Amino acid sequence: MISRSELQKIGQLRDPNGQLLSLYLPLFQESSNVDYNIELKNLLRSANQRYVDSTGTSLPEGFDALFEDLRVYVRDNAGKYGRGIALFASPEYGILRTLAMPGSVESSAIVAENPNLAPLIRLLEDNQPYCLCVVSRDQARLFLGHVDEIEEIEQVRDEEVPGQHDQGGWSQARFERHIEDHVHRHFKNVANRLFELLDEQRFEILILGGPEEVVAGFEDGLHPYVRERLIGSVRLLLEANVNQAREQALSVIAQNVRSRKQEAIQRVVSEAGARDLGVEGLTETMAALQRGQILNLVVDSQVHSSGINCPDCGGLSLTPDQDNTCPYCQSANVQDIENIVPRLITTAFEQGASVYVIDDEEQKADVSRIGGIGALLRFRVDEQTA
Repeated sequence: MISRSELQKIGQLRDPNGQLLSLYLPLFQESSNVDYNIELKNLLRSANQRYVDSTGTSLPEGFDALFEDLRVYVRDNAGKYGRGIALFASPEYGILRTLAMPGSVESSAIVAENPNLAPLIRLLEDNQPYCLCVVSRDQARLFLGHVDEIEEIEQVRDEEVPGQHDQGGWSQARFERHIEDHVHRHFKNVANRLFELLDEQRFEILILGGPEEVVAGFEDGLHPYVRERLIGSVRLLLEANVNQAREQALSVIAQNVRSRKQEAIQRVVSEAGARDLGVEGLTETMAALQRGQILNLVVDSQVHSSGINCPDCGGLSLTPDQDNTCPYCQSANVQDIENIVPRLITTAFEQGASVYVIDDEEQKADVSRIGGIGALLRFRVDEQTA
């Protein structure tokens, strides 16, 4: 499971020689292995070209052996990674880290000193681990999911809830109160189990399933920490299969992600337009990044721009100073980057910012009003110096 702590560990990978390969590769399991072998070959060729464009020289000879090792590794291990793989390696250290990825991962290969975390950050921000709780008056099924995988982990059943045939000589009102007491205890047991799962950090968001009136009654008894992670509910029969559960859950999650992104876009557009706690465009966003101001970053998935990186101070900029030095520390040791946006996303994430990559066409139109990229700020510059 991809988590912020996991990404932070990967972000600590370094190759002081600038030879760390970050590879993202879809695995086309519906067709032959040749498909991703060809894709891998093309990716490695493009990585070499980017390196040439950045440094003026081809990749060192050690990459030939590394590329062959990667080809063999992917061929022999594709089955355990599902529909995609993320891989970090270098000629000196070999394969450092691998992760399974969903089939939607876009293929890319970049060689640099630091890992390219942008695709993983995007995946993390759009796909938080979730719990789906399908509940009835005497049973509950608990599912845990992440990205496009889901697993039923347990069932909770109250075996003592009486049926109509158990009424005997009881009055109707007393018998109904007796049933409601059992239902209340059942709801409390399920709610307690959800709190335990949350405390174990098994999920970040919660979805409830079941008849509307049952879900409403159950929701009232949730612990406040659990309730604040509830993003929606679905009409789902207790007998639903795992595929139906996943489909319903992902539909709720997709709508929630879209709503969160829309809210972030509107806030950035508003604050940037007011010239208050918001900036727009690559130049202003890059400057805010260097000051550690970014709270929320909003970026069109198609935004692309060359830029420079300074290994000495870690600074990112669209262009060097007139004397071809770093605009922040005046070092002459600057490197050209074919696309600065992934590095910007990674740095913002490492600074603790939330990142919203926009794919929806309607939302892209909104982001175009701020030049395709912008940010909500933690503080104004004058607040930092005051």
